[in-house]
Amino acid sequence: MKNNILKLLLTMTATVGLSTAAHADLLYTFDTGSSGSDGGGFNGGTYAWSSTYQAVQHTGQSGGWNLGGSGPKFEFGWPSQVTMAGYANDPNSRVSFDLFVNASSFTVGGWADGDWYQLHFAGNSDGSAGWTQDAPAGANPVDTNYHPATPDGNWHFDFALSQMGWQPGDSWFQLFTGSNSDGAKPVQFYVDNINVYSVPEPGAITLAGLGAAALLVFRRRKI
Repeated sequence: MKNNILKLLLTMTATVGLSTAAHADLLYTFDTGSSGSDGGGFNGGTYAWSSTYQAVQHTGQSGGWNLGGSGPKFEFGWPSQVTMAGYANDPNSRVSFDLFVNASSFTVGGWADGDWYQLHFAGNSDGSAGWTQDAPAGANPVDTNYHPATPDGNWHFDFALSQMGWQPGDSWFQLFTGSNSDGAKPVQFYVDNINVYSVPEPGAITLAGLGAAALLVFRRRKI
């Protein structure tokens, strides 16, 4: 009887640790179109899905500043808004995404050494933070003013939800992407792999590990 109670307690310890550490991520990979699962998708700005790169491409035909205007806007729609609201209440929540540029990003005007472009992004919500550009605040995430010989580049960004301006109590969420460049050289950059997730507390992982280890010792002794 005592052994059964002990085994039950150890199982509960491992289960609590695992349940605390486990989270269902919101992951949007654009392999088949510009809309993702769980109701999220692009629904604003100038964009199209690229089957060649399996990503969403900005398709603006003029350069200059376009964040919030023609830059692609990703909307966390229903039911992902409910999940996002839960993430916003979790201080360990993060959002990551990929932006990349290659030669096909400059189909208008081509590309030449000495040209320049910038990539930018912003979070938006119904909370007091509102529109938050380039997390952390004031940062310019991509700036190629050093005149690269080729425009190729891949950037992976990863920030706390709070850095994007998404706060506890918010109920709807948007992610804007955009660029700035010579007016004759629009940057038709690509967006992919938008992921919202939570980093588990170290204590939860430890709790799960201790419970599992104790169960293993218990089984070995019993054998």
